[in-house]
Amino acid sequence: MQSVEPNLFTALAEGNLTFAYGISPLWFALLVVLIIAAVWLTYLKTTRPLTKAWKTFFITVRSAVLVLLLFCLLRPVVTTTQISPQETYLGVLIDDSQSMSIADMPGERSRESLVEQALFADGLLEELGESFQIRSFRFDSSTQRIADLNDLAQEGTASSIDQALAYVDDQLRSLPLGGLVVISDGADNSAIDPAIRAQDFGNREIPLFTVGIGQEEIPQDIGIMDVSSAKTVLEGSVFNVQVALNHRGYEGQEVQLSIMDGDTQVASDVVTLGAEGVTRRFELELTPERPELIVYDLQVELQPGEIIPENNAYSFLVDNTAKAPLDVLYIEGHPRNEYKFIRRAVQGDNSLRLATYLQTGPEKFYRQGIESPTELSSGFPRDKETLYQYEAIMLGDIEESFFTPEQLQLIEDFVAERGGGLLVGGMVDEDFIDTPIADILPVTLVAENFLPGHLRGGIRRGTHPTGELFFPRLTRNGEFSPLLRLSGDDAANRAAWGALPELQGVYVNGRIKPGATVLLEHPLLQYQNQPLPIIASQRFGSGRSMSIATASTWRWQMMMPYEDQSHETLWRQMLRWLTVSAPERITINFDREFYNVGDEVNVTATVLNEEYEPDNDATLWMQTVNPLDQVTDTPMEWDITEDGVYRSNFTVQDEGVFSLLVDVASAAGEANPDSTEKTAAFVVTPSLREYTNAAMDAGLLSRMADASGGRYFNWQNVADLPDTIQYTPNAYSTEEQIDLWDRPWLLALLIALLCMDWIARRMKGLS
Repeated sequence: MQSVEPNLFTALAEGNLTFAYGISPLWFALLVVLIIAAVWLTYLKTTRPLTKAWKTFFITVRSAVLVLLLFCLLRPVVTTTQISPQETYLGVLIDDSQSMSIADMPGERSRESLVEQALFADGLLEELGESFQIRSFRFDSSTQRIADLNDLAQEGTASSIDQALAYVDDQLRSLPLGGLVVISDGADNSAIDPAIRAQDFGNREIPLFTVGIGQEEIPQDIGIMDVSSAKTVLEGSVFNVQVALNHRGYEGQEVQLSIMDGDTQVASDVVTLGAEGVTRRFELELTPERPELIVYDLQVELQPGEIIPENNAYSFLVDNTAKAPLDVLYIEGHPRNEYKFIRRAVQGDNSLRLATYLQTGPEKFYRQGIESPTELSSGFPRDKETLYQYEAIMLGDIEESFFTPEQLQLIEDFVAERGGGLLVGGMVDEDFIDTPIADILPVTLVAENFLPGHLRGGIRRGTHPTGELFFPRLTRNGEFSPLLRLSGDDAANRAAWGALPELQGVYVNGRIKPGATVLLEHPLLQYQNQPLPIIASQRFGSGRSMSIATASTWRWQMMMPYEDQSHETLWRQMLRWLTVSAPERITINFDREFYNVGDEVNVTATVLNEEYEPDNDATLWMQTVNPLDQVTDTPMEWDITEDGVYRSNFTVQDEGVFSLLVDVASAAGEANPDSTEKTAAFVVTPSLREYTNAAMDAGLLSRMADASGGRYFNWQNVADLPDTIQYTPNAYSTEEQIDLWDRPWLLALLIALLCMDWIARRMKGLS
């Protein structure tokens, strides 16, 4: 396909050379042979003797002169297609997203500045305007018509070439469009392959000419790929922030990760980068220091030579506002030290409420932590509505006979369906074997008769091995579990555990179940070649369960200085872990981890009735408060395909924290605010999308050009663009014949050959 201004050599290569007087190239070739033969005959006899080499030289020169004269006399022409000046339109699409601000061009210039230089300062757009009527557009996630470079801002937080092509097609479809020029780094982060639409343009004979701006590989850069953390935390909780980093050019480099709360550094760590191009995850531990919505800034230390500093920072939101306490139902078989110290550990923690039912004697029970005179007045709840008001259940040294079979099944439903937590501490009654409790626990309950002799009897036998003092051993999972962390620093955490006093005795409940996790184990005693688990946990259905095979954690408080908070910290963390899995009556979810200006936010609310079953008969309104304190009320519609699920969406236009309040009017007409209102929040932050995988994608731009019948250019040969567009066929090209006989170089060649012939003949004395 002809795509440059034709000349003799391109005409010969493409086979479109003809003669205006009708002679075919074959006849021309025959005449050339005859001319050469005739000249050869004239040199068979010369006035002076000549060597064979000189004869060959004279024959060649004289033949070339005659062939050149014949070529010009026959009037050679090239048939080509080209546009008619100013009769067709050319669309120019300029990428105006944030990635175009990256300074990876020669002289540390930004990509956008190079575009402005080539298009406007160097006159490329003006040169194109000599042949076409130009229509210029800027695009990122949307597209607008522009007049000049002042309309370019490099502020778009996303790039969608397909959207830009669709917009321009809609705007210029009624005009004679001769082609499109797409100037971009190709860093398209939409979900649609623009080569598909480019193929559609090609089918309509509208070629695309793509110009790639930027380096195909960023040589030095460290980028945050993703940050994940708890969106909602309880007061004083320690939680992990996971950071995914990728890099080029810094393998083995140590860099500092910092989490900032305003100007205050609240967490930091020095990490070593791995192989380049491979995303690695690192963790930092964090405890919110004030009860409110907190926007943290994660920062990666900027390294010398980094080209893209923008992807070294990321903002995320943590909701540490005051929340209604999580309710834990604690059933205790007798007054023991463990009971007293667990209650003390929870006192002062506003995130937890321990409602306890303590058996003090035969048919005698004592209630503490109750919210009303009727709470637990009839003992353990006998229906779902009552039991499901709690988020977790604790059982301590309670006999199986305390429960009815229906209540045991209710506990299983509470964990598996409600999503609540169950903790069993101390000695477990053998009669729980073959009951739902045995199914829920992370250990297999074993009757004492089946245990080895040295494990029978437990701490009831004085100097029995299971009743001796021991220092529990953290497992690998336990050392890094947020349940048992006493410090955010690994070394300090190990030191804190090393300072804790010994525990007194272990109850042998059985072997750990497959899929369960042992967090703390006995350093010496084993059962079936496995260390006895002291603290173990597992998932069960929608909820969680935990077993604590000792009744002496109170020693971590009693045997430590008064000011030490290790015992309180551990019990609070374990109880929070048990409770947070239990869903609330109203749950709000967002479709993404983070949002940027211009993004659509899809909000999902899941509503459960009194028995924590999906409620399809509710009426929901969502109140949104943006960072400018502007309030918007929006109805939420039931998703007919999902029970209990309601949806709404809106577009965010401002950076900052957005607060949501979902109000539920149930068909049951409940008035309890805890079951009719739910708040949530999210943050709109600067985007990292334009700085992730931001190298110039020549492959995408080339595919677009090839699919449409156009051509790809890089920024170094963009000066060839006007000629290429002019001679590339399109739907509005016309066929023209271009004469070749009057080219100045042909006359110059003819004169040079004649001079050579005359000079050579004079030198040899020929007539």
